[in-house]
Amino acid sequence: MKRALRVSAVAVGLSVLILAAEAVLAVNRRYQPTSPALDLDATFGPAGGEPLRFVVLGDSTGAGVGAGDAGHAFPTLLAERLAAGGRRVDLRVFAVSGARVRDVLIDQVPRAVAVHPDLVFVAIGGNDATHVTGLNRLRADMGAALDDLVATGATVVVSGPGAMNTPNFLPPLRQLIGWRGRSVEAAIERAARDRDLATVELRERTAMLFTDDPETFFSDDDFHPGPAGYAAWADAIGPVLERALQA
Repeated sequence: MKRALRVSAVAVGLSVLILAAEAVLAVNRRYQPTSPALDLDATFGPAGGEPLRFVVLGDSTGAGVGAGDAGHAFPTLLAERLAAGGRRVDLRVFAVSGARVRDVLIDQVPRAVAVHPDLVFVAIGGNDATHVTGLNRLRADMGAALDDLVATGATVVVSGPGAMNTPNFLPPLRQLIGWRGRSVEAAIERAARDRDLATVELRERTAMLFTDDPETFFSDDDFHPGPAGYAAWADAIGPVLERALQA
């Protein structure tokens, strides 16, 4: 029995060391640059179209990191789709690289409220997954953020992170981060559904594309989506936004 316990302790110790080493490697990888930030604020559609102020909140993905240029960032792609039906879309992006749910609540929601949005899309959670934010705190902060946004009268749509088990992480850290991402996603979706808000099943709709063809859908850092990845995200998000506006 003692020998078995010693073997188990050694195995656990080795697992912890492996995860720690992989985490250090992941942190020190070369990622897509986050500055200078892309300028994504723009207006789309005909001058006489129905006005729609569209606000995007979130993290580096909402800020377009990995897209290469503003035209391939998913907020731009979504604004173009919304404008295709004749709307005059005023896009305002307050997403910031590195943001977590609490940053959305404290920093981004007040800015969104101040511009009187008609439609708000919140895509967040990746950094909460990698930084191991407590799920109870995350749900409370997400709920408070959504309450403030709903109080504006805007249509609010929510998404958790895409698939987090990216090639950037080596096994078993990849599987652990993937599990954390799903837990964060569930907490975010719970907060949204408790308020009868539409959610985008981003991970479920797009994960297989990234898994099957990572060279096409990821950017060079194997973590952020590239142009094709963001186009796939827009394909998943766009119909949910339209349905929410028509509800």
